[in-house]
Amino acid sequence: MIQRIKNNAFARNSLILFIGTMTANVLNYVFHLVIGRMVSAEVYGEVESLVSLIAIISVPAATLTMVATKFSAANKAENDRVGSSEIMKYFNRKIFVYGLPVFIVAVAISPFIKNFLKIESVWPLILVWIMMFLSFLAAVTSGIINGWQKFKDASWMGIFSAVIKLVAAVFLVKLGFAVNGVIGGFALGALVSYALSLYFLRFIKDGEKNNKNTVSNTNFFPIKRYIIPVFIGNLAINILSNADMVLAKHNLDSISAGQYGALTVVSKVIFFATGIIGTVLFSMSAEDNHKKNNSKSTFKHAFCLMSVVSAGAIFFYLLFPEFILAMLFGDKYRDVSNYLIWFAISVTLFSFVNLVFQYLISIHKTDIAYVLLVVSVLASLAVLFVGRGIFAIISIMITAQASALILGAYYVYKNRKEAYGR
Repeated sequence: MIQRIKNNAFARNSLILFIGTMTANVLNYVFHLVIGRMVSAEVYGEVESLVSLIAIISVPAATLTMVATKFSAANKAENDRVGSSEIMKYFNRKIFVYGLPVFIVAVAISPFIKNFLKIESVWPLILVWIMMFLSFLAAVTSGIINGWQKFKDASWMGIFSAVIKLVAAVFLVKLGFAVNGVIGGFALGALVSYALSLYFLRFIKDGEKNNKNTVSNTNFFPIKRYIIPVFIGNLAINILSNADMVLAKHNLDSISAGQYGALTVVSKVIFFATGIIGTVLFSMSAEDNHKKNNSKSTFKHAFCLMSVVSAGAIFFYLLFPEFILAMLFGDKYRDVSNYLIWFAISVTLFSFVNLVFQYLISIHKTDIAYVLLVVSVLASLAVLFVGRGIFAIISIMITAQASALILGAYYVYKNRKEAYGR
């Protein structure tokens, strides 16, 4: 068994990233466990709405990560370290040109967002915008690390970031900073992750120094064309994953919003456990695509692994909902434990949608991005106007995730049919 994993690049990379990611996720769930017990349901509702907002505004960062991964995977295929160094410089210049104005505008409209989310202070939002700008820079370095399939380094980044976030947030909440303290912990964790990524990328800098006269084959025109559909796709994915929590904070009373946040956090264990499969699939499939190799078997391995893990998770959530909620939050959310299986189903469907999206984007099949955006916008509008209770909101999201998965499966089938046609 061990030898088979060593001989299978997808299984080996998945295992490395799984161990690191799950370690980081355990720490992240300890974070939610501790913070959930330290603060009231009202404060926790504010925290989770801000966490969901962070995920939504990180769309540009996620886009940069995927684009950097895609083209760094091409550099890896040609052992072109100079090319990856040029990619990092190119994106950093663009970030300062376009990112700073976005940051200024975000700070200016913070009072309006504060009122929409029913948050007492504007300062947590200011911290969120600082994280947003920092995430742009970190996204590029993380993408290059993934593109070169340095998954061990990526794992260490996640672990150290989670440790710093936990320690800082607990310390700041103890000092009485409440929501500000929790978001401050997120910001410090992000800063540590970025610093580590620069350290791990020293092999790129070393390669540049040793090959001063080498001319890279990197072509930036395809990057410019690729970035728009990737951005749209990531926007859609993040809306599907997080808009319900943000809108729940707007539609529901503070207690119900806190309950919805707790159910969301617990159910997302499934995505955190399976999301690494999509990360590995994207990197390896992008390299195969650059080499003109067929990535069908890699996708098949990813889909099968996702199915096994997700089926086990669904079964566990169905049998032990009260135990799972109590383990993380005590008896505070026992009354809504019957909703947990529906949240688990929604997250499982989303995990498969993300896997299909990552695969199609990695092989330059970008039409799926626009389709997912339509589904996510319709789902958000439905939640905004019809989602007046926990079950109403999660029912809408399950319908949206299932629709997105069916459409994604159609595009995978269409791609296979076109490939066989050639």
